[in-house]
Amino acid sequence: MMNSFSSVPKRSRIIVGISGGSDSVALLHLLVENYPNPSRQLMAAHINYGLRGRQSEADEKHVRELCAQWKVPLRVLKVRHFNTDKKSIQDRARELRYSFFQRLVRQEKAWGAVVAHHLEDQAETILDRFLRGSGSKGLSGLQEIQTLTFSKTEPPLKVWRPLLRETKESLKNYLSLRNIAWREDRSNQKLDYRRNQIRHEVLPFLSRWNSRLVEILARMGEVVTVEDQFLDQVLNDAGKKLKNRWGKKAYFCDASSFAELHLALQRRWVKRSAEKLTSDARGLSFDQVEEILRIWAGQKKGPRDVGYGLSAGMEGSSLYLKYLGLEKQKLVKHRR
Repeated sequence: MMNSFSSVPKRSRIIVGISGGSDSVALLHLLVENYPNPSRQLMAAHINYGLRGRQSEADEKHVRELCAQWKVPLRVLKVRHFNTDKKSIQDRARELRYSFFQRLVRQEKAWGAVVAHHLEDQAETILDRFLRGSGSKGLSGLQEIQTLTFSKTEPPLKVWRPLLRETKESLKNYLSLRNIAWREDRSNQKLDYRRNQIRHEVLPFLSRWNSRLVEILARMGEVVTVEDQFLDQVLNDAGKKLKNRWGKKAYFCDASSFAELHLALQRRWVKRSAEKLTSDARGLSFDQVEEILRIWAGQKKGPRDVGYGLSAGMEGSSLYLKYLGLEKQKLVKHRR
């Protein structure tokens, strides 16, 4: 388990996310066992969201005891007011978690953060994205090393996931053999959340037809990741031949040179260009991308709002995407 640490420089300092559950407790112990100077190279990070009352306090207490026993410095974020701000509890918790990691990485001059996503997490992520209608990038799933960007004002965060090929059962066995206790979060059993529904209902149901479904989904994620990286390289080379330019909140491209691209590359180029104009465009659906392509092919009249504050159209021999902003886009639609 975790025989190789070649992905991350061995002498680097890293922030280790730990909730108190079996996955993150196993991760921290593995790092303590394998790092030459864990007291200096590791820093544990725990978030007490305060959503489960005494259970949340007990989780924090257990994490403090483990870190003291293993001589790993710990930083704890106590969330006093959990404001979802029209977001799901899980999305808000993730936002708080990675913001905390990012701040610690900056303060401690660390390489990045390491988290305990495992094989089942990978399978659930891929299936969830498939059900949402994600493209190949979404189906590539979680990556072992990933750089996450949350805002233009904050530096990107490097995230390491060394347990992606380990099952949850193997992590629990690892702890049991060493008599290391962990905490169980009962909210993970509730079916109120989409992720829990996939974990406890959808995956078990589909596994009736293939008992190795979790492994197959995770393997598919690995295959798609490599293929996705290859297509991005092809797209980079093809993009150098395009006659295009960037304006203020706008992208322009020569229609004839764009038309020469393969359809697969056209779709990727539209997505990439849109995401450069606004990070919200990561949510562009297949239908929205196809609408932009139809406008650019002259099959639909533009300019036309295509979502996420974007407008697509043609000016002479040039194709364009412009970012109007969500509020302005709503105003234009209202006037129509």
